[in-house]
Amino acid sequence: MKETKKEKIIDAAVRLFQTQGYDGTSVRDIASKANVNVALVSYHFGGKKGLYEELMTQFLEGYLKVIKGEVDKTFGSCRDQLLSLIHSLLEYQSTNHFVARMVHREMTMDSVLVRELMSTYLRKEKHDLEGLIRTGMRRGEFRKQAIDFVVIHIRTMIIMPYQSPHYLSELYQITTTEPYFIDRYMKHIRQWVDLCLCKHMELSTSTSYLLPRSISQ
Repeated sequence: MKETKKEKIIDAAVRLFQTQGYDGTSVRDIASKANVNVALVSYHFGGKKGLYEELMTQFLEGYLKVIKGEVDKTFGSCRDQLLSLIHSLLEYQSTNHFVARMVHREMTMDSVLVRELMSTYLRKEKHDLEGLIRTGMRRGEFRKQAIDFVVIHIRTMIIMPYQSPHYLSELYQITTTEPYFIDRYMKHIRQWVDLCLCKHMELSTSTSYLLPRSISQ
């Protein structure tokens, strides 16, 4: 399908914001890279600020949609649901890795926009993750422990590879956008969940990983 001019602007902005930062990118830079008239940036987004906010909200709306899709599914256990949710969020970020890095980096700043996004989107993420962990504890699947720190730990594992990809690339030669990464990383996460969260699971020493499509089997 032919890419629209609006989509070209979005794609160009993502790449420029990711490499040059917000302040280092001009509307003219975006228009030039997208090969469109500079006036179209204002026409579609109201300017650079509106475009930036559009990218942020678009990514976070998709992020929450992934969580809702996993929360609404039926699983045999909270463990299986948590693993499937983590896997799906890793895939979503990998597919949108340029925007993911931009958004995660921006969310470390203190601004009116960030406060609004946290209140609207990250509070919902927190609610859903806490609900899943709390349900697992109530059912006796997960060990009783501080829910806030469990959620903080899980969220850090989910976003860190796409928030700091250069750290993993330079120091560990890990490329988070390669297909092998998520499978390998999920093996570690599954072991962490079994060891640190699950009451009746032993740490697996197997080299195989149970993929999400067979998690509930």
